[in-house]
Amino acid sequence: MKIIVNATIINNKRAGIGNYGYNLISNLVNEKDVNFTFILQKCIKIDYNNVHYTKNYIKSYQRIIDEQLFLPLKYRKYDLVHFIDYSSPIINIGIPFIVTIHDLSFYKYPEMFSQMSRTLKQRLTPLSIKRASLIIADSNSTRNDIIEYFQTAAEKIRVIYPGKPNFRKINDITIVENIKNKYGIKGRYILGVCTLEPRKNLKRLVQAFEIIYKYYNDIYLVLVGQKGWLYDDLMLKIENSFIKDRIITTGYISKKELECIYSGAEVFVYPSLYEGFGLPPLEAMCCGVPVVVSNSSSLPEVVGDAGIYCDPYSIESIAESVLSILKNQEIKKHLSIEGIKRSEKFSWQKAAQKVMEAYREILE
Repeated sequence: MKIIVNATIINNKRAGIGNYGYNLISNLVNEKDVNFTFILQKCIKIDYNNVHYTKNYIKSYQRIIDEQLFLPLKYRKYDLVHFIDYSSPIINIGIPFIVTIHDLSFYKYPEMFSQMSRTLKQRLTPLSIKRASLIIADSNSTRNDIIEYFQTAAEKIRVIYPGKPNFRKINDITIVENIKNKYGIKGRYILGVCTLEPRKNLKRLVQAFEIIYKYYNDIYLVLVGQKGWLYDDLMLKIENSFIKDRIITTGYISKKELECIYSGAEVFVYPSLYEGFGLPPLEAMCCGVPVVVSNSSSLPEVVGDAGIYCDPYSIESIAESVLSILKNQEIKKHLSIEGIKRSEKFSWQKAAQKVMEAYREILE
């Protein structure tokens, strides 16, 4: 089998879908009976011979132009193409392809995307779903969303859960404290990790933290992640908070530092309005941090019985869920243990094997 995988969405910060793609490819390279070619940006290096490197894309539209106009010329000499994100070329590439759909947030919450981004996704996604030989969904929640909008696609959707991230709890207190000090974290803290954008529901988290602070005035809220669309609204919310000096935003940080920040947290909170899977809660569970997540979309599939759930639209519910952990050390200890156990159920090796089964389903 000659298979080409378009993974140009992976950049050097590797958040979200970038993490998905990098981990999947890192496991696919171990398959001996397949001749793979991976298309990657120059900044992404993997230990594999057949890699076609593109330039590094500063803006997403630059990548999309290449994906639509230039990269399709390379596909015809292969048996199958796998697009690891929603978009495939508008032109007919003449060979079968698989597309991974991570979520349909741009349909469910269109107001949370810029007009350009929303329009692009809503025009390219239906074409990909219609033409694809097979569709990979990250969760049953995403599968159900695809069927809601594209009923005829039901029979060709395969749910393949991503694997657990390569994160672990850092037990060396000195290492953890050094990283905390670097970012001005002087005591206990509640942690949120995500791109700073409206869908992540961080303004409500800030309001929930204001309630929590009335019970625990020694605690910080730490938000880790790069700035996303409309992040200014969140920064204004923080600036206007009566406890703004207790809220820390770090920006993007390295995996090594992030492991330390996870490991030192009292609670990890992820009140996202919608997720196709949700890797950060899984990262937190790998590090033994008790998690609070939304009771919606795919998050119950990820967390199972190993976390506490909240109503993402209720500030009080978010606060009460966090407080239920802060007030009870037994619950905190139990969730820490159960979270690590739960994370073991997700494997990138298993995910890669299931992706290989999808390839063979099309080609054999």
